[in-house]
Amino acid sequence: MQELFETIQNSYDNLPQAQKAVAQYIMEHYQQIPFLPVTAMAKEIGVSDTTIIKYCMQLGFSGFGEFKRMLTDYVQQQANWYNQLQENLNQIQRQDAYSAVYQAEQSNLQATMTHSLNRQSCDTLLTLIDQAENIYCMGVRSSVFLAEFLSLALGQQGYRTFPLTPGTGDIYESVCRMTPRDLLVSFSFSRYGKLAVDIAKFAAENGVPHAAFTDSLLSPTALRATCTFLCSVRSYNNTPSLSSTFSLLNAVLASCAQRHPDKAKERMHRIETFAEQSDLYYSMEADD
Repeated sequence: MQELFETIQNSYDNLPQAQKAVAQYIMEHYQQIPFLPVTAMAKEIGVSDTTIIKYCMQLGFSGFGEFKRMLTDYVQQQANWYNQLQENLNQIQRQDAYSAVYQAEQSNLQATMTHSLNRQSCDTLLTLIDQAENIYCMGVRSSVFLAEFLSLALGQQGYRTFPLTPGTGDIYESVCRMTPRDLLVSFSFSRYGKLAVDIAKFAAENGVPHAAFTDSLLSPTALRATCTFLCSVRSYNNTPSLSSTFSLLNAVLASCAQRHPDKAKERMHRIETFAEQSDLYYSMEADD
């Protein structure tokens, strides 16, 4: 694969303008190409299908299909946890892990919270939340934490929420209850879980509004979403960093409370009253 990238770079200056656009797109977005048909990729770049096919043949492939299969194999191998861990260790070998992670998390937060699309999508999501009869929060694998956190926090403000996560009952039965009057909020990052993609497809096919938190506009969940949040999830671990996504959720939750302060305060008062009556919290007076 490295040889292919070098070939693209070395031949770039001599390409026609349309093929230069294709070459640049491949170099910058090769991880998304496995999810794209040639027509969608052509539309994204602003060229014809034929331009992409001819360029793939110029690179030595029989067409776009063979090029895409090769790229898919490479992306899957690159995403392999073992290979990812080895790459991460190579990158931080000249500095301590603590400093490397601190810098990465700063970059994740900065990129996520300042992205113009996220600010725009936040307004859309707030409207969808207000309109929804039920809010389904979906996440698998490490994204389970995000889904359950949002379901709990919105529920504490008085919204009717349901987590769609493995281990919370019959997830398929819950999915089939979703209607266009509800809202799906999904969390899915590369490597995208098949169940998450299947649920996003179901929502799209059944007219269910869908807010997707993901790491690329070309992710298989974002392609079907009503609104999308782009989260920077760079991590030196074998799972995506969730810190910037949690920060986005905190902004959404604060905005919900700001929109409906009386509703949020009344609900929280009821919860606190019941928690105190149930002796839920540790009493500091016990140490006296």
